[in-house]
Amino acid sequence: MKDILKRSATAALVVLAAPSAYATNGYFLPGFGVKSQGAGGVGIAVQADALSQAANPANATQTGMRVDLGLSLFNPERKSKTGPESPASEGGFGFNAESQSGNRLYLMPDMAFTMPVNERLSVGVAVVGNGGMNTTYKENIFASPGLAPLAAAAGIAGSQPDSSLGVDLMQVIAPVTAAYKLSDQHSIGASINLAAQRFKANGIGQFAFFGISSDPEHMTNQGYDYSYGAGVRLGWLGKFANDRVSLGATWASKTYMTKLDKYRGLFAEQGDFDIPETYGMGLAVKATETLTVAADVVRIKYSDVAAIGNPGPGTATGSGVSQSEILLLALSPSAAGKLGNDEGMGFGWKDMTVYKLGLIYAATPDLTLRLGYNYGKTPVRNDQLVFSALAPGIVERHYSLGFTKKIKGEIDWELSGTYMYVANNTQEGCAQAVVDCVSFSMHQHVLGVGFGVQY
Repeated sequence: MKDILKRSATAALVVLAAPSAYATNGYFLPGFGVKSQGAGGVGIAVQADALSQAANPANATQTGMRVDLGLSLFNPERKSKTGPESPASEGGFGFNAESQSGNRLYLMPDMAFTMPVNERLSVGVAVVGNGGMNTTYKENIFASPGLAPLAAAAGIAGSQPDSSLGVDLMQVIAPVTAAYKLSDQHSIGASINLAAQRFKANGIGQFAFFGISSDPEHMTNQGYDYSYGAGVRLGWLGKFANDRVSLGATWASKTYMTKLDKYRGLFAEQGDFDIPETYGMGLAVKATETLTVAADVVRIKYSDVAAIGNPGPGTATGSGVSQSEILLLALSPSAAGKLGNDEGMGFGWKDMTVYKLGLIYAATPDLTLRLGYNYGKTPVRNDQLVFSALAPGIVERHYSLGFTKKIKGEIDWELSGTYMYVANNTQEGCAQAVVDCVSFSMHQHVLGVGFGVQY
């Protein structure tokens, strides 16, 4: 059974991660499915399709028997820079480079199915991208020309200015759902979230040269590694005021993953990279016969995952690890703060609260239009910018629109589309450990299409 689950998770990962996605609420996707993203990512109290079970398993009692498939084209634009505060500055050990990430187009599929078993019990399954982060910098902003000969002489891979720099993380979740109607107004649901992820890192060898990894041979340039795990998601859905008002609540446990052994010298807890706990509430109000206003608030607990939340390299007066502390790590072979140890350095990300607002307008019986807005303040701390240059998940404002057209025939089906524009955001700061000044920015475009069949 374990081998079957592992092969199934790997197959789903290959389908969804070729190539990888880059997410937008930190590294999480803003919503599950084309319909949700067209309305700002709402989904806790809105049951637009079978994919809504990924947001709230109780929604499966409302969607009937249906199949949904989606495909989105994702275009992130990322740029990062390291270097001295001024040309005369000597800080940063000679780091001074700027690069724009390649690989700007990604395909992101998703799929879901729900089915009533009887009048009260419904079941479902989905395969969705939870999120990811990807960069491919042709010029290595984490390689100092002055230190490169020393690193090369030590035989450290990924330490030269002409070595490619970047990371590639992709997480796939397959919720297996059971939902139950307690009454006509209240439903509950539970999902087992089966998960798989893959990761690789290239070009960060000069950090190994600084002696801050507990296992420098398993820190960078090890190719892809895969891990697997599971968690649970619980949900409730209530309908009030003659079904004009819907309320929903959901909680997802931390998804506990097997370790990324090839990168046990990079991630805290010897390569552990769990998927964070989340929880949220949703509200949907039928303001008129044709207009529904929906809103979600979701909390992502990045700080509870050591690889993401542990303090990383930063400023001397901030919450991260200062340059002098990093030098002390290099001088102490058994220091607890070395990369890969239980208390090893991480990205230093904060918890994130995401606010989603969607307007859903039934223009005709066969045509639905959507508008959405999604906001979440960047989880990246200004006093810990160094590692986040590898994965600048810093965008905050998302604007979206979408539609669904019902098409009647021998089998009635739906065609949905969405476009999301994610506004540019920049973070920068100086006096950061090792590299001195860091600056990075990102904006995004998402274009998606979905197909649904209601039986």
